[in-house]
Amino acid sequence: MITTHYIKRHAWLRVTKHFKTVFLISLIPMIFTVFGVTINHQTTIIDTRSYQNHVNIEGTLPNGANYNISSNELVHFLNDNWFVILIIGLLVLFITLLIGIILTAISDFFTESAISGLIDWRDDDRLPHDPIRAGLQLLTGVAFRIVLLRALYITLWSFLLIVPGIIKSFSYSQALYLYRDDLRAGRPIKSANAYIKSSQSLIYGYKGQLFVMYISLIGWYILNLITFGIANLFTLPYILVLRSEFYIALRATTPEPTKTTIL
Repeated sequence: MITTHYIKRHAWLRVTKHFKTVFLISLIPMIFTVFGVTINHQTTIIDTRSYQNHVNIEGTLPNGANYNISSNELVHFLNDNWFVILIIGLLVLFITLLIGIILTAISDFFTESAISGLIDWRDDDRLPHDPIRAGLQLLTGVAFRIVLLRALYITLWSFLLIVPGIIKSFSYSQALYLYRDDLRAGRPIKSANAYIKSSQSLIYGYKGQLFVMYISLIGWYILNLITFGIANLFTLPYILVLRSEFYIALRATTPEPTKTTIL
């Protein structure tokens, strides 16, 4: 396996030499990322401003009468209706998790299609004629099933104190690119679960290297946050190229299609 330093240097050269092409391939994921960072920042501001130490709910009824609910009255209400509130809370949690899984899948759907376009560029050894379209070539039903199932698995693993979810996110990270290789080579297309299992086999022994590579980018992520996502105009294309270069180097260690293993 090629060293992380080599992968990062090669990715940096691609971005700086062909920034316009890389930028256009990364355009759709960039829009998602900038929008997401901005929304998160606005939500944090709203939550901070709305925080109160004491609950005091005031309002006006339809008949014009005023009402005021103190914190003590609210506590009594919660005690008397705890079971209903528990059910509602669990339902809200389930819906929130479901929405989170779907949004993660949609974001990954476009992001990894762009990375696939970058891999195509390297494999073809020529600049894409239409970079934006090149970044949208992997938007297929199978690809979406892969990212959706992967998001579900990672969410479930994350219930075990977060760390297993992080480890599994590395294990499953190459699934879509394996599907892309089969699609390009005209090989039989497997199930979404089979590609996730194949990803585990492919990256076995290299998760640590991928982790170190991501940790080395922490400065870029901080820069994105403090600039409200504006820095993504450069950092995101570089990170996507870096991920494509990592897969190309990883793929070179396994010349034959990987065998599936248990989940």
